[in-house]
Amino acid sequence: MAESVVLPHTYRPLGARVAAAAAVVVLVAIIAFLWAMLSDEVQAQFSLFQRVTVLAVFGAMVFVLYGVFRTAARAEDRGLTVVNGFVVRRLEWTQVVRLSFSRNGPWALLDLDDGSTVAVMAIQSADGDRASRSARELAAVIADQTRIDPDD
Repeated sequence: MAESVVLPHTYRPLGARVAAAAAVVVLVAIIAFLWAMLSDEVQAQFSLFQRVTVLAVFGAMVFVLYGVFRTAARAEDRGLTVVNGFVVRRLEWTQVVRLSFSRNGPWALLDLDDGSTVAVMAIQSADGDRASRSARELAAVIADQTRIDPDD
């Protein structure tokens, strides 16, 4: 039986966040090292356009990694907010039918009342038992929040 979850509660992938953060650190270190290894004469040969281009490419890579890092699902009393990279989807509990999760799939999926599905990249099978526990918890929250009160 899944433990009771106190709302609001945020789910985040562990492996993807660690990998994104490590990749940013490595990218910064590599770029800084390579620039430092160039002689002053070679550095001076870079035009402003070339410098801006290198920084733009570097910035784009960091931006994509930030999107991976910010992935989350936040369960609150009023609904569920799913953040997959830079796409944010706010769902009311009445829209959510169920959560499915399989270790064979990359992440959890929400089945919605309109027949569509939404990926919940915050719960990734790569996180193993942690992801399974998170999926059970979120499924229990969904069941609790979507329960129809017979007095209504």
